[in-house]
Amino acid sequence: MSFASDVRGELARQSVTDACCARSELTAALKCSTRSIAWRGRDRYAVTITASEAATVRRYFGLLKQFYGIIGQIRTISGDALNNQTRYQLVVPPEDTTALLDGLGLLDQDAPFGLRVMPPEETVRFACCKKAFARGAFLMRGEVNPPDKRYHMEIAADTEDMAAFIAEQLKYFDINVKNTCRKSKYVVYLKQAEAISDALSLLGASGSMLAFENVRVQKEVSNRVNRQLNCDNSNINRAVTAAEAMIRDIRFIDEQLGLEKLPESLRDMAYARANNPEMPLAELGEQLDPPLGKSGVNARLRRLVAIADKLRSGEEIKLKDT
Repeated sequence: MSFASDVRGELARQSVTDACCARSELTAALKCSTRSIAWRGRDRYAVTITASEAATVRRYFGLLKQFYGIIGQIRTISGDALNNQTRYQLVVPPEDTTALLDGLGLLDQDAPFGLRVMPPEETVRFACCKKAFARGAFLMRGEVNPPDKRYHMEIAADTEDMAAFIAEQLKYFDINVKNTCRKSKYVVYLKQAEAISDALSLLGASGSMLAFENVRVQKEVSNRVNRQLNCDNSNINRAVTAAEAMIRDIRFIDEQLGLEKLPESLRDMAYARANNPEMPLAELGEQLDPPLGKSGVNARLRRLVAIADKLRSGEEIKLKDT
């Protein structure tokens, strides 16, 4: 099973105790499930809920029975149109469809076919209902990558308005979501690991959230260690390159001028560096008598580089002790 399937399985096991939340989640299931409501004429409708997991369909079978006294029928469907994948469908008895849609606030005689395009605001009046609606939307059309892959979580919608409605419920809880249109499908998505973790926790997938966080932390620690190693290697390479250049400058000064002609402070510095080409500056300063701090060592080395540059360019050199 995929990580997304594990999340949906965990959400499908979440209990619902309040009628307002059951109404909100069932509304989300109907509005987000593809072709869930079909008009049969004369105020007659066919209502189905189709999902990729049997647990999701069983969940809504239970909610319909518990809160609306409706006994639906569960069936499996498959075929070429579904790429030979099995889907699970909950069918609401024809005699109960109108009462159900009315109870969910989806009937509107002034709307085309007597059905509201968007859920009424009463559906998400309370914070618990907003959470339930987002959970229902994810169960129907949600996906989330496993944490060891690139961070991505999304909920698809058939219309731009529905995508905006789903995003609004998540934004109420300060979940940083964005909307986009991809291949004629509207998507509410999250790209940040922290936002995905917050969303999983909000929807009720606490176990999946902990699994996500565990892998995410391991991944970030590994990345941090790799960055530090790369940084250390880069620093070492720069130090070795600088040390090699410094040795070349000291040898050039010795060949062109003679180290014995340097002021004592620079001569001692040149010998210390030549004898310890890979030693850090702080330790190099401890080799001098008297010892010298890192900044002092750096200043004398720069002075030696300047002397070598002047020798190469033929400039006059005026030596004085430093």
